[in-house]
Amino acid sequence: MFLVNGQFPGPVLEIDQDDWVEITVVNKSPYNSSIHYHGIEQIRSPWADGVPGLTQRPIQPGASYTTKWHADQYGSYFYHAHSRGQIDDGCYGAIVIKPKAGLAKPFDKISSAEVELLAAAEAKVQPIIVSDWRHLTSFDSWDLQVASGLETGVCVDSVILNGKGAVDCWPREDIDANTSPIVKPLLAQGNWTITDKGCLPADMFVFLVGGNGETDTSVIPPSVFDVCSPTQGSRETITASPQDKWLALDIISTAGVDTFAFSIDEHPLWVYAVDGHYIEPTQVDALTVVNGDRFSIFVQLNKQAKNYGIRVASVALAQMIDTTAVLSYGGNVTSSNGTGPGIVHTTPSITRAGLPVTSDVRFFDPISMVAFPPEFPQPAPEADQTFITTLETIGNSYSWALNGTLFNHAIEDTKPPLLWDLDPSIEDLHGLGTNITIVTKNNTWVDLVFHVATLNQPPHPIHKHSNKGFIIGQGTGAFNWTSVAEAAAEVPGSFNLVNPPYRDAFATPVTTTEEAWLAVRYHVINPGPFMLHCHIQNHFNGGMAMVILDGVDEWPHVPDEFKN
Repeated sequence: MFLVNGQFPGPVLEIDQDDWVEITVVNKSPYNSSIHYHGIEQIRSPWADGVPGLTQRPIQPGASYTTKWHADQYGSYFYHAHSRGQIDDGCYGAIVIKPKAGLAKPFDKISSAEVELLAAAEAKVQPIIVSDWRHLTSFDSWDLQVASGLETGVCVDSVILNGKGAVDCWPREDIDANTSPIVKPLLAQGNWTITDKGCLPADMFVFLVGGNGETDTSVIPPSVFDVCSPTQGSRETITASPQDKWLALDIISTAGVDTFAFSIDEHPLWVYAVDGHYIEPTQVDALTVVNGDRFSIFVQLNKQAKNYGIRVASVALAQMIDTTAVLSYGGNVTSSNGTGPGIVHTTPSITRAGLPVTSDVRFFDPISMVAFPPEFPQPAPEADQTFITTLETIGNSYSWALNGTLFNHAIEDTKPPLLWDLDPSIEDLHGLGTNITIVTKNNTWVDLVFHVATLNQPPHPIHKHSNKGFIIGQGTGAFNWTSVAEAAAEVPGSFNLVNPPYRDAFATPVTTTEEAWLAVRYHVINPGPFMLHCHIQNHFNGGMAMVILDGVDEWPHVPDEFKN
């Protein structure tokens, strides 16, 4: 695996808003690599975005790269390798940027009498990095997909929090009790059974998503889909003091494949920021956390002093897998090893399959969130350009594409970075192809429409590098219009042009029964080449990415000190 400064996850980078940050990455691995600062907009410093082939050369083995950027944002972020699938090998860590004095905060909407206590809790925020883990390296996992012709990375070995966890093999009765009613008729078609690892069997995947049919499941080791071998790992414990009254947590997903449900037993969650930006606070019982998400939450410490379960469960249909960590306060700190969920004796809000235990359990609705203060201009700006993009597999189940075109990762190693010497008149755009390249001018507004035309698709968390965008609409069925304006005239209820969610990642709707689409609008304010890609690593590695060449009319000059 990859360690950062000898540890996993890497060290938390604690930064004050308005700091200038200088980071030197020393690559002691035998592979080309780079580090991306996820969610950091890199306004006027595109060379610090950390994407090889776009903003810098890869950092070669034994070499180093120093970059500088201005922390003009506040909130929760993380850093991770942005070369092939190295994030899946543990190359990541949290970033906390503490807000500057005098910044407007929405804490009075939570408790007008405890604003100072909430601010004090925020100042001591603790990151919880939620991820999934495989017993194969990202390189081996990719080679296995190519050899088998099947997307094998959908089945993982464990769920980990802050690098801690264990392989937990569910009893058959738990597997049977939590099998989704959507999956049961599909299993019956082939007389299949959920494996001991909680996965859909490989032969069922061949039947459902086998692509061109050229698959060979015999090369897949039994440990990938079928065999579950329990381990004795460590259990993450978050400690708090009841005297503080409130606890602040940053929930960060670095997951390779899974979408998770997250909750804390017997404690409502106040969501006060999403993707590093304050929102109108919302009290819920659980979160749905997709790849790349960051949720900042307050937890009121007003219960009996003891240990409470922190529940994290995959909601993906491909596999049933979960973990339990501990929130401990009142001096009764208990660290636990072992794999069973019984390390705490508190009442959960979600099942082992990530579903609400009762009908009154409230999940956070990301589409209804409202930025604080409001960010979307009024009246709503009109789009200068519209790009409609399809999301689908091409040829087999592990080759994922935007607009029917696979992103060629060879650009990481074989071309000078686009940032250094861009000529947008070049027909092939450094080999990328115009089909997966967006070209814009500075100070314009751009609409991105993501159309998922294939059934049984999970949410695709499309991450936009550089500045955030607004999720202005979504709907089911095909997107049969040429622009958002045309669509909004016919189906106005599908759009929010007043106070839309403000994010740097946009999860497309699932397509269980019909096609779906999602519309995003952003303002071009930071010239440079930036990536737009699915943050499910199987999909990114498989080619689901494209390049935004923002502001080609005001292309930046790269200082020589930042050319590696």
